[in-house]
Amino acid sequence: MRQLIKGPTIHTGTQSLIDGAVLIENQQIIEVFSTDETLPTNIPHKNLPKEYHLLPGMIDMHIHGSNGADVMDATPEALQIIANTLLQQGIAAFLATTMTATIPDIEQALINVKNFVQQQNAGARILGIHLEGPFLAKEYHAAQRKDLIIPPNIELLKHWQTLSGNLIKLVTVAPEVTGALELIEYCKQNNILTSLGHSNATYEQTNAGIDAGISHATHLFNAMRGLHHREPGAVTALLLNEKIYAELIADGNHLHDAILHLTFKLKGNNKILLVTDACRAQSLSEGSYELGGQTIFVKDKAVRLENGALAGSIVTLLEAMQHVLRATNCDINDIVRMTSTNPAEHLNLSGYGKIAPGYLANFILLDNSLKLVQENL
Repeated sequence: MRQLIKGPTIHTGTQSLIDGAVLIENQQIIEVFSTDETLPTNIPHKNLPKEYHLLPGMIDMHIHGSNGADVMDATPEALQIIANTLLQQGIAAFLATTMTATIPDIEQALINVKNFVQQQNAGARILGIHLEGPFLAKEYHAAQRKDLIIPPNIELLKHWQTLSGNLIKLVTVAPEVTGALELIEYCKQNNILTSLGHSNATYEQTNAGIDAGISHATHLFNAMRGLHHREPGAVTALLLNEKIYAELIADGNHLHDAILHLTFKLKGNNKILLVTDACRAQSLSEGSYELGGQTIFVKDKAVRLENGALAGSIVTLLEAMQHVLRATNCDINDIVRMTSTNPAEHLNLSGYGKIAPGYLANFILLDNSLKLVQENL
C-alpha cells in the first residue's frame, strides 16, 4: 500500500526540503518531492506539522548496551532489550560492540549475535559486530580489562569470524603492537574495517597503520596518544588523513565543545561518525553497574570506573546530535551525515543513510525543539 508523508522539513542527507513530501510503499521510498512539485493524488496522505523534521533513521557503530543489557551478556534477551530500546531512541540499526574479555566469553557473545541476527524480527537491526578488543595497547586500556589484552592474532580472528557467521564488520586495534599491521592487512583483504583505538601509536606508526588499511578512529581523542607540538601523535594523523572516519562521543564528558568544533572544521561533515559508546546504564538511573567484569559508577551523566576513568557513556545518539548542533556551526543535514549517511557509506550498506528513492523508509520525526516524536509513520 502506498502512502504520502507530507508537511515537515525533509532532511535527505544532501538537502533540506521545506514542506516536502515522501512517497513510500512496502517500507521503501518511491519518490521524494520538493514544495513546488505536483503531488500525486488518490493516495492516502499522512499530514505532519510544518515545524517538524523528518530524518533517516540513525546508525550507531559503537554501542555496548542499554536499559540494563549488554552485548557481552551473550543472551538473546539482552540483545532484544538493546534493539527495542534503541529503536525507541531513533536508531534504525547498530553494530553490537564487544569488549576485551576472556576468549570463551568473547566467543559466546559472537555466537549469540549470530544466532540472534538469524531470527531478529523486531527492534533496531543489528548490522554486525564491532570487535573492540582484545588487540589493544595496555598503556591505553581505559575501561578495557588490561589483564585480558592479547597480541593481534589472524588465526584467532579467522576463527571468530567463522563463529560469528561473518558478522564481524569492524575491529579496533592498536597498530603499533607486534602483529597488528599484518592483521590490519588481512582485514582489508577480507572486507573487515579496522579502527585505531586504545593505542599508544606515534604519528608515524599511525600512518603506517593507515597505509595498511585502517580507515576508522575509535572514540577519537579518547584512549589514544594525543597531540603534542613535537610529536603529533595518533590524533593528528587521524585528523589530517581524509580516508579516516572519526567516531565522536558528544556527551559533554569525553570531548570539550571546542574539540567538537575543531574536528568538524578539519574533518567536515562526511568523515565524522557520532556514536554513543553506551553501556547497560543508558536510560537507567544513577548508581553502580557492571561493564566487562568491572564495576562502573553513573553520576552527573558520566560513567566512570572506581579510579575515575571514563567507561563509556549513557548518552543517546539524539542527545549527542543536539550537543553537536550547539557546539559547532553545523546544520541538521550535517548531522544526518554524521548519524546516518556516513556510517551507511562506511559499512557499504544499501538502503540506509538517506531519504531518497530506493532507500528504506526508516525515518525519525523530530519536533521544532528537535525532540523525538513517537509517531507511527
